[in-house]
Amino acid sequence: MKKSMLGIAAVVVVLAAAMAAPASAAPTIIRETVTTPVHETELTDDCRPGLTGTLNGTDVFSFQSVETAHSFHFRGREGGPGRIDWSDGSYTLLDSVDRFSFNAAKGQHQVFTETHVDSGDFYSPAGVFEFGVTFHEVEHFTVTADGAVRVEVERGHFHGGC
Repeated sequence: MKKSMLGIAAVVVVLAAAMAAPASAAPTIIRETVTTPVHETELTDDCRPGLTGTLNGTDVFSFQSVETAHSFHFRGREGGPGRIDWSDGSYTLLDSVDRFSFNAAKGQHQVFTETHVDSGDFYSPAGVFEFGVTFHEVEHFTVTADGAVRVEVERGHFHGGC
């Protein structure tokens, strides 16, 4: 259920552009939460070739931005629980969570960080736990005041398996 980094980055760029406009002495604070049902069909499972599945879940995107005359801070969370029902009657309970933040101050460096975790527990048609998997990833971008870009990506790690 991970969303594209481009979508999140676009939101951050648009919000950061607001820093160019004059701001009042009091900070401007915006909080928002959007909940969206998720439904996907014809999913496949690398651990069990030949099966197809249907995902039903909920995606919750929540954020807070704080803007002052000299800085901008944006943080948020996106993800949620879901269930995949497989064609053999088995199922997977899953959760996906992205946490991200963006910090910028006029004339200083800008920092964007995202952490991502996916987890899934696989069950037999009788409801017996079979195995679990977890995927972790961290991305960190820094743009210095002179425009240099530094990118650090902790390559994704899988834990568990089929």
